[in-house]
Amino acid sequence: MVESMGRAEVLGTIKDAEDDAEKIRATADEKAKSLLSDARVKAAEAITAGRQSADEEAASILNDARAASEKVAAAVSDEGDALLSQVTTDGEQNREAAVDAVLSAFRTA
Repeated sequence: MVESMGRAEVLGTIKDAEDDAEKIRATADEKAKSLLSDARVKAAEAITAGRQSADEEAASILNDARAASEKVAAAVSDEGDALLSQVTTDGEQNREAAVDAVLSAFRTA
């Protein structure tokens, strides 16, 4: 009986060790799942922050390009206005000479 009692104790100890090992494995699995979940959340947050930063940078680049193109457009418009004014002035100055030239051509014809 003592011998069988020793075996029963050994088997009980083994069973307790197996139960403890299962609890440790289950706890490790839960911790691993939790860490993986946290990592996924952090990765999603990093991706969102990266996209937001990229969108902000793109908007800034577009605004800078828009401002530069408006500046160039204003300069071209000012140059065009100056040329138009010069054409108008030259036209007014040459109008009398043109009228005289046309009338002279009719008179001699």
